[in-house]
Amino acid sequence: MNWANWGAVAVLLCLAGCAGAPRQPAAPAAPDPDQARLEADFAQAVAAMKAGDRDTARAGFQRLLEAHPERTGPRANLAILAYEEGDAAAARAGFEAVLAQAPEHRVALNYLGILARERGDFEAAEAYYRRALAQAPDDPAALLNLAFLLDIYLGRPDQALPLYQRYQAATPTPDPRIDDWLFDVRNRQ
Repeated sequence: MNWANWGAVAVLLCLAGCAGAPRQPAAPAAPDPDQARLEADFAQAVAAMKAGDRDTARAGFQRLLEAHPERTGPRANLAILAYEEGDAAAARAGFEAVLAQAPEHRVALNYLGILARERGDFEAAEAYYRRALAQAPDDPAALLNLAFLLDIYLGRPDQALPLYQRYQAATPTPDPRIDDWLFDVRNRQ
């Protein structure tokens, strides 16, 4: 064998050595107990919120927010609680803080749309709802809120009609009240 061939063999051996033995698949990661505790605490706070126990829910979300300020869920739920209690200023501040962390958070966008509509800023409300729908095109809440805004507040039933239809298609069980509303919108056109 001549020296040129030895050079080629040496390169191939080097490349084969670099490849090494086939790698074994990594063992599944052990469950993170901190993550499991976080999820359990969040689930408890959500359950309290659904049960109407606002004080327990608020305390749970507040503890989670203090321990994990990078998480948007506790902050968003605190803002929802503020909204449900009629504290629009606190709700708006909370949802804006969520958007500062996660600019396309669809729940915060939808609630900010509601708050904008309630204060008569229909242009901002429409923009918030459309941003929410850009994130989740079949989000029932954003579809229905935008449809109502366009139909009732902005007098654009022709633009609302397909949104009502998309809302009905996006819900597991179509709402008969929206069927009546669709009938009314079609009659007005």
